[in-house]
Amino acid sequence: MNREQQIIESWKVNAANWIGIIDKNGIESRRVVTNQAIIEAVCKYSPLSVWDIGCGEGWLARVLAEKGIEITGTDIVQEFIEVAGRRTEGDFFVASYEDIASGTFTFSKTFDAIVINFALIAKESTEQLLASIPCYLNPGGKLLIQTLHPHSRKLIADYQTGWKEGSWDGLGDQFIMPYHWYFRTLEDWLNLLNQSGFSKVGYAEVVHPVSNNLLSVIFECQV
Repeated sequence: MNREQQIIESWKVNAANWIGIIDKNGIESRRVVTNQAIIEAVCKYSPLSVWDIGCGEGWLARVLAEKGIEITGTDIVQEFIEVAGRRTEGDFFVASYEDIASGTFTFSKTFDAIVINFALIAKESTEQLLASIPCYLNPGGKLLIQTLHPHSRKLIADYQTGWKEGSWDGLGDQFIMPYHWYFRTLEDWLNLLNQSGFSKVGYAEVVHPVSNNLLSVIFECQV
């Protein structure tokens, strides 16, 4: 099993655990700032339609749907899609990034915004997915990506693009099968987005409101 497949298998095994911790609002960084940051990043463009890629159990899709936005969500984990479909008004489908990139899974419609929230943690599938996204955006449409702030790795003197050892530390002993994840420097993120067809790429940094530590970065991309 390669590393990309290990990521998928880990999320399938831990799906119920993840749903439980999200339902309890149990991740401090999400609770205090990163959830609201991605909501505001999407809503400032007033999109009428949003595709949430890697939507998980659908918390973000649900918030956006409650604001009157037409929601489509995809995820590779069947359990996530079933929960999202029960809880949120929208269209939800099981699809991998490879399915989307290859055209095995496709839409006849396009979107005002596409959002990927903390869901780009592999290498090849991320590169393939991003290259396929421009054709799904309406003219002037935005791709919004929130991910771990790359500069946070400078604190542990490991600011180099490549596979990193991961863990479920801090989420509880019920989480099993940690996986390696693919880290990109800020410079490599910007290069990848440009190479994927996004000529306009900006970003906003998200910091902890108390410690002022860098938590995440939100890329705002346009073709």
